[in-house]
Amino acid sequence: MSRLIFGLLTVFLAGCSIFPKPDDTAVNYFDIQPPAAAAQAGATSKIMVLPFHAESAYGTRMVFKVNEHQVKFDEFNRWAAPPDEMVRALLTGYFSGNKEQAGSPDLTIEGDILTFCCDLPDNTVTVSIAVICREYPSQRIAWREVFTRSVKIDRQTANAFADAASKGTVEVAEAIRGRLAAGK
Repeated sequence: MSRLIFGLLTVFLAGCSIFPKPDDTAVNYFDIQPPAAAAQAGATSKIMVLPFHAESAYGTRMVFKVNEHQVKFDEFNRWAAPPDEMVRALLTGYFSGNKEQAGSPDLTIEGDILTFCCDLPDNTVTVSIAVICREYPSQRIAWREVFTRSVKIDRQTANAFADAASKGTVEVAEAIRGRLAAGK
């Protein structure tokens, strides 16, 4: 009997050393910043990008839609910052050509992140952002629009999610630039 207990104890301890605790698992962080070549001068107006908002409780966790009524959070892959901060940083970089112009901005843009999710059944990443453009300094609303882009992914991985989210957000930035060029 003591040999059986000793044997089980040995197997148990060996198992503990072979399989690390979940707390020791590394977490990977992803950002949506596009290559520097993607930055554009934007419109002729000087634009200040204000904070964006996300009405989500998931913070930096990556959200994957599993089916129509279920999402899952990836505990081992996370965003480098909350999506609202990453979108603002990307848009600020995208319209950075306007920073070099002296003086106050002509327009401000801000908005809400409505969707920032990977849909596993459809193999798509959807980025949906409600944007408000205001004249500066009067704060009069020049226009409001919701921009939604869906990008197909060929692999269901966090890296593919991040690449597609970056591409979708750049496509939203291009649509904003087009809307700005079309006029107030």
